[in-house]
Amino acid sequence: ALHIMNKLIFTLTLLVLVGPLLTISWAQQRSGKGMNKQMYTRGYNTETVETIGGEVVEITYNPSKKTDATMGVHMAVKTDTSTIAVHLGPIWYMVEQEPIKKGEVVIVTGSRITYNGAPALIAATVKRNERTLQLREANGYPVWRGWRTNRQVNQ
Repeated sequence: ALHIMNKLIFTLTLLVLVGPLLTISWAQQRSGKGMNKQMYTRGYNTETVETIGGEVVEITYNPSKKTDATMGVHMAVKTDTSTIAVHLGPIWYMVEQEPIKKGEVVIVTGSRITYNGAPALIAATVKRNERTLQLREANGYPVWRGWRTNRQVNQ
């Protein structure tokens, strides 16, 4: 009985903490206000697509300038020649995927951009252990657009 009570308390606490963020994000997405519709396609250039491979040395969560509800997940990948920042996607989408862990070897295909004066990659796919996480279509369009209503996962 104590185990069930602890689980219930944990679940309720999680809902109280995360619920408002999801509600705010959902309301902004539905209203179109406060969220740039091109937020994650902005900067994706099909002419600069390349593939890199290396080890994940860091995972970071970077808030949007507007609101924490649009927090993005990034990772740093150490290649043979450098360490490059890789932009993955919004936290609400990434938490539904198999987590990428520090120390994993990945192959990332995406659009090379300059972010804060340094080279970076906007990821379209992340391959690891024979599995591929699809984040964007070949044209850079995010797979999470409309995903909340459809709940279809690309595997």
